[in-house]
Amino acid sequence: MSKALGMRCVWGLCGVLVGVLALASVTRAEVSTDVSGSVLVFPKVIWTGAGVDDGELALERDTVLQLTNTSNNLVHVACFYVDARPDFFGNPVWQITDFQLWLTRQQPTHWVASQGRFINPTDGFGNDGSGLDPGAIPPVSEGFQGELKCIQVDASGVPFGGNNLKGEAVIRSADGDVSKHNAIAILANPELAGADPANELRLDNSPNNFGEYNACPNTTLLDHFVDGVNDQVIENLNPAWCEGEDSESPECPIRTYLTLLPCTQDFENAQFAAVTVQFAIVNELEEIFSASTTVQCWETFRLADVDAPTGRCSLSGDSCVTDEQCISSDEGFCNKQSVFSIGSIGTSTAFTRITPVDLDGAVLTVAEEVRFNNQLVPDSPFDQTSNRTWAAWNPQAIGNRYDATDPAQGGPAGGPVVDTITLTDRF
Repeated sequence: MSKALGMRCVWGLCGVLVGVLALASVTRAEVSTDVSGSVLVFPKVIWTGAGVDDGELALERDTVLQLTNTSNNLVHVACFYVDARPDFFGNPVWQITDFQLWLTRQQPTHWVASQGRFINPTDGFGNDGSGLDPGAIPPVSEGFQGELKCIQVDASGVPFGGNNLKGEAVIRSADGDVSKHNAIAILANPELAGADPANELRLDNSPNNFGEYNACPNTTLLDHFVDGVNDQVIENLNPAWCEGEDSESPECPIRTYLTLLPCTQDFENAQFAAVTVQFAIVNELEEIFSASTTVQCWETFRLADVDAPTGRCSLSGDSCVTDEQCISSDEGFCNKQSVFSIGSIGTSTAFTRITPVDLDGAVLTVAEEVRFNNQLVPDSPFDQTSNRTWAAWNPQAIGNRYDATDPAQGGPAGGPVVDTITLTDRF
């Protein structure tokens, strides 16, 4: 081997080593939406059902779930649907449905939440691309809203730190509109994953602690339009699409929805966690506003709902909770006097930091934005046709909850916080 070639090999090996070390530091610091992991969280899974309004489908939204084995080995997966829809008293029903999957090397698969996927040796070849049957997947019930969590296990069902799972979710509407976000991957420390007790997954791996699974993020950063700001793109494209009752009240509002779920979950005892989060909101003038809310099990809400659960329909002034209430009655949109609204913030966009309080555990987050246009039938301001389009995204997350609450790192007394996923005892 020539000296030059030998040096190129040495430097090449150094580059590989640096890359591996850099990856190792990242994997001990973060959850990820673009790197595979051993715990995969789909934060928002919904199936609204086929609503019917005057003979037409109304707001039907369903979720297509995609799961991939990124390794060259057979991967076993234990999955849990968490149904968090509110019961009669407004509390989450916390109903768990579990199932097992097996993915061959590099195998992707997908299914529709409302339909599930049954064993059928002839499907997936030349028709829908879903590949070999991974196992029977149950459908969710109509009205489902919650999450899907999938955990890599070995052949005996013990959690395994292979970090081979990656996923995406597509929420699609009956009119063809789609909204897509990545599943959140929690990476495992292969040396500790599956340690006794095997059914207890401790999320305490961080740059300052050699733990079992990566700690969840400490803070989520959200760039968003202020609630109620008018969509200038749609209005400039065709002003007629945004006509309100008069020229002073255009009707193309932008809304931002947030889905939050605690990292701590106890499937063994069927107990959900509660986390209080604080919102620090900064407008374009660098003025600061604040709000807070408590997340039980799983919550999805319009930002304005945090401090203004009710509002007024823009055309009639009637009391409302959702935009759909006003739209279905041809009364405009549900405007709310919230700290997140244009009347309070005063600018079109804002930047919000979302952080758990005190020694509460961490939360995982996904956001969705919905934009409306509005058409009013001539000579009748109370005859309304409102089209909408959704777009989901994964907000940036920074820090980790373990180090942020560790007294040795400047955290509060009583820490550090260790989020834990407790599986059923059969694991």
